[in-house]
Amino acid sequence: MKISETLNKEIVVILITCLSIFTDQITKYLAIVYKLSLYPPFEIFSWLNLVYVENRGISFGILSKLNISFYLGLVSFLISFYIIYLLNKSKKLVEKIALSLILGGAIGNGLDRVIREHVVDFIDISLNNYHWPAFNIADSSITLGGIVYFWLIIFKKNH
Repeated sequence: MKISETLNKEIVVILITCLSIFTDQITKYLAIVYKLSLYPPFEIFSWLNLVYVENRGISFGILSKLNISFYLGLVSFLISFYIIYLLNKSKKLVEKIALSLILGGAIGNGLDRVIREHVVDFIDISLNNYHWPAFNIADSSITLGGIVYFWLIIFKKNH
């Protein structure tokens, strides 16, 4: 592999990771500044609302009563080091993009947990009678990156 090709992949990794963190943190900041917590859900579309939720647990608020958010933040940073290891090991651009999204999301939510002791969620989706728990950009990055990464693992061709 050429040096310029490797460098380009590394730039993509840094850009996607930073964009994911920045977008996550700026949207959470806006949710706080515009005090979404003081208002009923702000409807964007009939199926999409902006709300303000402080998630002190893991996914969907599980374990929120245990007051372990700070420690979950530390765990997300430890996981981030493992993702960096996987990024360094990876040679495929698509795999690097997927891992970069997961890394950016892990750092974004980790920052919330360590700084605020909760994760700010603000995207609220419901279709008919089905309501999905509130989430944020970091969650979306982790989910999208995770889907792509596991797709690559499942359908990896043996050479």
